[in-house]
Formats: sequence, C-alpha cells, structure tokens
Amino acid sequence: MGIVEKQGIKGSFYSYAGTLVGFVTAALLLPRIFTKAENGVLDLLVSWSLVFATIATLGLNNVTNRLFPYFRDQKSRHHGFSGILFWVTLVGFLLSLILFFILRPWIIADSRDQSMLFIRYVDYIIPLTAFTAIYLVADIYYAMLMNAVRGIFLKEFLQRIFILIVILAFVAGLFKFDGFILLYVVAISLPGIIIASALLRDGAFTFRPDFSYIGKPLARQLVSVALYGIIIAFSNIMIQYLDRIMINSYLGLEATGVYGRAFFFGTLVSIPIRAVSKISAVVVAQQWKDDDHESINRLYRDTSLNQLIFGLLIFIGIWGNITNVFHILPDDYGEGKWVIFWIGLSNLFIMASGISGAIMATSKYYRALALFVVAFGVLVVGSNLIFIPLYGIAGAALASAVAALAYGLMRFVFLWARYRMQPYTWKYAVAILVAGAAYLPAILIPDLNGEDYKTLRLIADIIIRSGAITIVFIGLTLILNVSPDLTRHTKDLIRQIKIRLSLHKHE
Repeated sequence: MGIVEKQGIKGSFYSYAGTLVGFVTAALLLPRIFTKAENGVLDLLVSWSLVFATIATLGLNNVTNRLFPYFRDQKSRHHGFSGILFWVTLVGFLLSLILFFILRPWIIADSRDQSMLFIRYVDYIIPLTAFTAIYLVADIYYAMLMNAVRGIFLKEFLQRIFILIVILAFVAGLFKFDGFILLYVVAISLPGIIIASALLRDGAFTFRPDFSYIGKPLARQLVSVALYGIIIAFSNIMIQYLDRIMINSYLGLEATGVYGRAFFFGTLVSIPIRAVSKISAVVVAQQWKDDDHESINRLYRDTSLNQLIFGLLIFIGIWGNITNVFHILPDDYGEGKWVIFWIGLSNLFIMASGISGAIMATSKYYRALALFVVAFGVLVVGSNLIFIPLYGIAGAALASAVAALAYGLMRFVFLWARYRMQPYTWKYAVAILVAGAAYLPAILIPDLNGEDYKTLRLIADIIIRSGAITIVFIGLTLILNVSPDLTRHTKDLIRQIKIRLSLHKHE
C-alpha cells in the first residue's frame, strides 16, 4: 500500500469521525441553540479570518508544495526552510492586519442590516487570522514531511471536539453568548497553536533560514512561485467563502446563518478528497522533480475514479435522505434544501477532476493554474451577482456548482493538451449509472416519519433508506468491478476476516 493510500485512509478516518462530531454541532445543536443571525456571525467570523489568513501566508503554501523537494535534507533541517516560512508569515500577518483595519469600516457597512451583533465581535477576526495563518503554513509543512494526517486530525476532528465542548458548556449555563464567542474563537485557533508546538517539540522547526543555500536562480523562483501562489490561494479562499460574504451583503445575517448550516451537508460529499489531495500534492511534487510522468498520470487516474465513486455514494445518500435532513433542522431552515443539492454537486465536480489542481500547482505551468483560478473567481463573482438576486441563497450555491464545473473542465483540457494526461474511462459512466440505480430505493421506500415516536421513526427511516442505498451501490460497484482498488481492498478485508474467524475457531 502506497503512502497516498495509507495516509488517505487514516486521514479519511479522522475526517469521517470529525464529520460525525460536526453533524452533532452544525446540524443538531447550533441551529436550535442560537438564532439564525447568531449562526451568521459564526460563519462570517470564520469566512473573513480565512480571507485575511490567506493573505498572511503570502503564497507560502504554493512555495512549499512546489519547491520544498529542492530543500529536502534532514541533516541540515531542510536548509532552514521553516525559517523562511516563519519570517514571511510574520510579515504577511502584519500586512493582513493593516489591510483589516483599512477594510474594517467597509466589512461592517457591507452587512445588509449592519447588524450590531456582528459589529460587536468583528475584531475577533484578528486572532482568528493569526492562528489560522499559522495552521495553514505549519500544516502544509508537516504534509511535506510525509505527515499529512496530523493537520487533518487537528482541524477535522479535535477542533470539532473542542467546539462541541464549548457548546455543551454554553447549554449548561456556564457563560452567555459573549463568552461562547470568545471560547469558539479559542477552539478555532487551537489547531494552529497545537501544530506549531508540535513542530517545535519534534525538532522539525528552525527560525533561521539558510540563505547560503539559496542562490539567485532559486531565490527568483521562490519569489515567482510565491507571487502566483498568493493569486491562487487568495482566489481559492474567496471562491470558497465569497458566497457567505455576498449573501450577508444582499440578504443579511439570518440568510447567512441558514446558508452556513445547509452548506455543511453539501460539503460532506468532499470528505474523501480532503486527506488524499494533501498527501497527493507532496507525492506529485517529488514525481515532477524525478520527471516521472507515468506515475503522475496513474495517480491522477486512480484518485479521480475512487473519489468520484465515494463522492457519488455520499451525494445520493444525502439527497436520498433530504426529507430527513429537514426533520433534523428547524422548520425555518427549509430554504436551505437546494443549497445542499448544488453545493453537493459542486463538490462532486471537484472530486471528479481528481488531483488535477495539485498536478498543475506543482508543475512548471503553475502560472497557468493562477490564471485559471482567477477566471474561476471572476465566474463565481459574476454568477453570484446574477443568481443571488434571482434565487436567494440557493442562487449562491448554484453559482458555486456552475463555476466548479467550468474550473474542472479548464484543468482537464490543459493537462490533456500539455501532457496527454486524462483520467476518464468508460468506468466513470458506469459509476454514474450505478449511483442512479442505487438512488432508486430512496424513491421507492415509503416515508416512515410520523407524528408519534418522531425520533425513533426518523432514525429508522435514515437507517433503512441509507442502508438500502449503500448495499445497492457497493454491491453493483463490486460486481461490475468499477474500481479495481476498491475490489482488491474488499477482497483483502474478507480474507482477513476469514483468517481471524478460522484462528478463533481453533482456539
């Protein structure tokens, strides 16, 4: 089993475990404990802090992905590469801080209702920006050291545990909303604090860059990759969070709160890609350095198919249970239904494109990726301007789906034109047909929900509906051998179970 598979499996485990905790917080607790406006504040604080944190990193994630293989050397502590990360991030944070204070009046005024609720907490964006920037830089550095799982564990799982504890403490009456916001900010910041501490403890960090190693050609490349990295990273983060900012501007805090809670369900589709994309970028960067195009294409093909299969299963699982989702959420969140559909579909488009972004970002054509991301951003802004006034929060989600499809097509065409790399075979069509067949039980099974025993009926409906979808989907996928990797792992698992049962019999 290769490093991508090993770390992908471990990372996916933490992502799924974190999603379970996130479901309890985002779907069950937050919508019922806080008002829609208060939920909107939580989403806006995180969205704006990610925008400013991305500016603070000054393109370092792209630099690390693209150029760290040229610094890799344990004896010299990777020629002080971590020192470059530290000092550049410090300068970047100071610049983002200046920008925040310049934009602060506009950020407040941009809220449609200019809510005093958001104004009261807007300055929490500053500490959130600092610790988010630390996490972003330290996480990618750890990934390049072949440990992509640590960051996933901290961000996807541990952070959500902290948030759950804070929510339960609030419910217990230990503090009011002001105290909750403060501790929520601390919980969001903890992954950055912990991962930076781990780097120092492991001896994997030095504050002193090795300038003697960085000649003029490498220095020029560092600056060039960083500049384009800023464009890529900033555009990416704006694409991910611009919808909430624009919804707040057009529709207000309450609509932002509804969108944020519905958005969570749509992003469940992307769980499988979170771990794989991070470690894949590390592996692909080394393969480019080794000029191993065949391995890159093979990884591109395998990850695209497997991600699509798992993404399809999650997507039809969610949409097949869409009625149950809105039995879980409060009644006044009903307008989020099509947000879930379009955000889920946009994530499905991204997953079907595999690691094309990582391949371009770590290749000599990283500048082309920057142009594509900018085009993607322009498309997102334009489509939001059109669709939000027409369709409200569902329009913002539709804009994301349209832009994601166009972005995936751009990367696909480029890699095919330049390298003759493309992952698609007839098995993709089979996977989609399998998903269609597996969705049929969701249509045919009658709704078990009713007025009596509501919770038990809801749980029973989810289990039966989800179980039927899963059995049909996995059964057809294995019978038709849609994914040789999945078939092989399933056979290995069955073989191990048989061996253990046999050993248990002879004891």
